[in-house]
Amino acid sequence: MTSQTGATPRQIGRYRIERVLGRGAMGTVYLATDPHIQREVALKTIRTPSLNDGQGTAEPSGAELTARFLNEARAAGRLVHPHIVGVFDYGEAQGVAFIALEYVRGENLAQRLAQHARDGSMMPLLDALTWFAQLLDALAYAHELGVIHRDIKPANLLIAPRGECKVTDFGIAQLDTGRLTQAGMMIGTPSYMSPEQYAGAEIDARSDLFSAGVVLYEMLSGQCPFSGAPAAVMHQVMNEMPPPPSTHVTSLPAELDAMVLKALAKRPDDRYASAQSWRNALFTLHDSFMARLDPDHTVVRAQPLRQTLAAPAGAARPDWPPEFLAQLEQRLASHVGPIASLLVRRAASHATDSQTLAAQLARHLSNDAARREFDTLLKQHVIASGDDSKRSTLPIESTSAACMPLDAEHVEAAARRLASHVGPFAHVIAERAARGADAATFRARLADALPASVDREAFLRAFDDPPP
Repeated sequence: MTSQTGATPRQIGRYRIERVLGRGAMGTVYLATDPHIQREVALKTIRTPSLNDGQGTAEPSGAELTARFLNEARAAGRLVHPHIVGVFDYGEAQGVAFIALEYVRGENLAQRLAQHARDGSMMPLLDALTWFAQLLDALAYAHELGVIHRDIKPANLLIAPRGECKVTDFGIAQLDTGRLTQAGMMIGTPSYMSPEQYAGAEIDARSDLFSAGVVLYEMLSGQCPFSGAPAAVMHQVMNEMPPPPSTHVTSLPAELDAMVLKALAKRPDDRYASAQSWRNALFTLHDSFMARLDPDHTVVRAQPLRQTLAAPAGAARPDWPPEFLAQLEQRLASHVGPIASLLVRRAASHATDSQTLAAQLARHLSNDAARREFDTLLKQHVIASGDDSKRSTLPIESTSAACMPLDAEHVEAAARRLASHVGPFAHVIAERAARGADAATFRARLADALPASVDREAFLRAFDDPPP
């Protein structure tokens, strides 16, 4: 790897560098390829000079930067969610620390907002509410697992080409297992920091909700509610309430004003209690808007927002026996620790059958051996229960079947199509893409594995043709 000349390296660790995606004060993000599975990744690195001690400067020390970097890998690596950028790998090579992240084509929300500002246009309300609902779903999931992001802002929200919003950059996240900062220290982005962050006080998940409120204000009005010199921003955040978003966009309803200002309350107790409760309030408000706009088509027009997050319509969730869930929790805990309780509870609240339940839980296991062991324990539970109705629905096939709702023939046909683009690793990529995925997610994952030179739309259209 070349480093001192400033030239782009050809390789870092096992990752082949394609091009630079972005540069910052502390490092560079590259588009890279993992040659083992021919997958494109965003390779985030700490620039070699940043690994120096840094003492006597205003910049964080090399040790602190490395700690933040590892913190990001641990925080985001703990989270497996469609609206959180995935972490694949962490390592150090040739004096460079790196994180291999899911590569999300598209742009961040800050860029999208800047484009609207240049055009003199406002972000469409449905787009804003849809992306914000996805952000709240991601935050609800992260908070359940003990991760507080602490730097929610438009630049850390990616908008993918298919329209989904993904949260990234967990470098200063607070984990329930420890902290990079102590009480009395401020960390974050000034215009999006909560009052308690400025005060250096203890924070909880409601700090993220304040930051999310700032983001929503900006999406609705095109204006950041707190702006100016750093000292002025700090004074505004801690002491002043901004004018309602409708001050800037008069067509916004009063209910949205009230929602945003509740999120921006100075006292955490005056905000929404959780991201989940805010998400529920957002759905209720959205349905109310649709009823007022077009009473005859409320259900049809309200569907796009709910489709981003809600379970399939009419899908009845089983009444899971408490003892069965307790047994799953106990077995899962041997692999993931105390967060097993949260994982089982969340999976049970969303799964419509036991195979889906098993697939959702299996994705949290670290390797195939652990998944096989978990699957074996589930089989034993079914056999011991002697309940044929449960036996017909619980995953009693192989681990791959438990984690891959798609049938083997479908996956094999997809692998054959993929092989012409990525070579002999196509079967490995297809099998991994199928784990816990429905047909649409499976296709999207395969498209993400394609080299940049391949026409993704043509590849996806080929699924409508007979298999080769």
